Amino acid sequence: MLRKPFFSIVTPTLNEEKYFPLLLEDLSKQTFTDFEVIHIDANSEDLTIKKAQVWRRKINLKTEKVKIRNVAFQRNLGAKKARGQWVIFMDADNRLPTYFLQGLRYRIDKNPEIGVFTTWIQVENDVPLSKTIENAINLGYEAYSLVGKDGAMGALIGAKKEVVENVKFREKAKIFEDSFFVQDANKLGYKFEIFRDPKYFFSLRRLKKEGGLKMFNIIAKAQIDYIILGKSFETNNHGYVMKGGGYYDEEKHSPLKNLQKFIEKASKEQLDKAKKILRDLQEQFE
Repeated sequence: MLRKPFFSIVTPTLNEEKYFPLLLEDLSKQTFTDFEVIHIDANSEDLTIKKAQVWRRKINLKTEKVKIRNVAFQRNLGAKKARGQWVIFMDADNRLPTYFLQGLRYRIDKNPEIGVFTTWIQVENDVPLSKTIENAINLGYEAYSLVGKDGAMGALIGAKKEVVENVKFREKAKIFEDSFFVQDANKLGYKFEIFRDPKYFFSLRRLKKEGGLKMFNIIAKAQIDYIILGKSFETNNHGYVMKGGGYYDEEKHSPLKNLQKFIEKASKEQLDKAKKILRDLQEQFE
């Protein structure tokens, strides 16, 4: 019988060919090596699975492809297949320092009473106010606890195997399925802890894609519904898109972008017609 690893790392993916291999590379460099990786792919249309298989020679990696594109379903399935003493749910775009898993093992050994945890984050300094964003997220964890709403981002949640056998991610929730998981575990008596170290690198690609103002509005509305109104989020995602890695590669639509695409694809006849329209407009304003 195979010996059970200490950690089972469960990562759901959807079109993550750019990011997931980077996480796997980080995992291959960990100083703590007693872990397995359970990769649940939601029928990606890119090379996510093919690129992941390259790392099977270096780490204990198992991949399963499913048709259902639902991150909560993927996490639940991964947890069911996990053999480790602890299950670490980890997003495909996370990056890890080499000592990350070693640090988690140390914290778990020092806090044997906990059943669920998350950690503080770090962000790269490639966006304006990156340190402010990092502090806001980390202190936000603490604020949740102060108002009796323990929560965590699905980017990194750890739980004992016993916990995931009794608590599931809510597959009908469009957002906050991660924080609901923590709350449901709390209700069953499992203690939740926020480790301030070790930290992992949290991707700000959503902020870069959406823009700061739009993200602020999305998060603010969602937080009010979550903290004050206690909504279930089964019908409304407040614009928080969950489309996998390919979403971040989509170009934003604008009149200039549309014009550029038209010019690139237009035939000579179409361009001649467009020039005539522009000349006619110019004459009307002269």
